[in-house]
Amino acid sequence: MVEARSHLPIPFGWFAIGISDDFASGTVHTLNYFDTQFVLWRGEDGALRALDPYCPHLGAHLGHGGEVVGNDLQCPFHHWTFDGLGIVTGIPYSPSVPPLLKRACGRGWRVEEQHGVVYTWFHPDKAPPLWDLATAEELDGGDWERIDGRSWRIGVHVQEITENGIDYAHFRAVHGTKSPPEPTWEIKGYQRNSRVTTKMETPRGLVDGTIVVRNTGPGQSYIRFHGISELLVINLPTPIDRGATLLREEFYVPKGLDGSPRRAALGVARNIMFQVEQDMPIWENKRFEPRPILVRGDGPILDYRKQYAQYYAEPVDA
Repeated sequence: MVEARSHLPIPFGWFAIGISDDFASGTVHTLNYFDTQFVLWRGEDGALRALDPYCPHLGAHLGHGGEVVGNDLQCPFHHWTFDGLGIVTGIPYSPSVPPLLKRACGRGWRVEEQHGVVYTWFHPDKAPPLWDLATAEELDGGDWERIDGRSWRIGVHVQEITENGIDYAHFRAVHGTKSPPEPTWEIKGYQRNSRVTTKMETPRGLVDGTIVVRNTGPGQSYIRFHGISELLVINLPTPIDRGATLLREEFYVPKGLDGSPRRAALGVARNIMFQVEQDMPIWENKRFEPRPILVRGDGPILDYRKQYAQYYAEPVDA
C-alpha cells in the first residue's frame, strides 16, 4: 500500500481557472479543479458563468452537448435552460417555469475576470467569498504589458508550492542561489506580505535588488522586482485535487521597457520558470511533514503554516 503523501484538504479562496482568451463567446467548457467538476460558458453579453455539471432535472452532464442560448446554458437532454445562478429560465415543452424552479436548482460558481485571467471562488461548504479578489496597481493603470507566462501540472498539494517561497535554505541547495533571501514579512488577516533586499546574480555579477511579495489567500501572489529589473510576477497555484496543483505564472513589465532593461526582465522571468522546474521533481516525490524538524535558517515555516491553516474549512494538523 502506497502511503498518502499529504493529509491536507483543499483550501478555500479565489483561484485562477484559466486565461480569458481560452473561453470564446458561445462555448461551453468542463473544468476539473478542487476535486470536482463544473461547467463554464461565455454568454452573448461577454460575461462568464459557471454551474455544477449535472442538470437537476434528470442528471445530464451540461458540459457534454450543452449549448449557450443567449446568456444561458441549455441542457442537451430536454433543452431546459439555466442562468449563471442555476435558476431555470426556460422549459420548451412547458407553458411556464413552475415557481419552485424560479430559484437556484444547482450551484452557481462565482466567476470574475481580471487582467486576462479567469478566477473562481471555491469553498467546500459553498460559503460566499470572505475577501475580495486581489489586484495589482501596476496592471490596473494599463501601463504594463505581459511578456511571458507558463503553466505546469504538478503532483503536489497546493500548500507545498507557496510554502516553498519561505523555505529559505532550499534556495542555496536546489537553485544554487549565492545570497538566499531573508525577507521581513507581516501577516494581516488573509494577507501575507514580505520584502527582501538581496543580491541578484547577473552576467555583470551580483546586483542589489528588492523583491516585494503580496499574497492574498492561498491562490494569489504578486511578486514585484526592483533594481536589476522592473518586473511583476503573478503566481497562481490552483488545486486540481488533494495531490495535484495547476501552477500558472504570468510576467509583466512596464510598457516601453526596451533594450537591456527588457532583456534583464526576461532573464529574471526565465530563471523563475527554470527554478519551478528544478523544484518539481522534489515536490512530486516528497511527503508533507506535519511536525518538521527545523533549525535556524529554515525560514518561518511554522508561522506560514499557522496563517495558511485558516484557509481550511476543517481543522488540520499543519
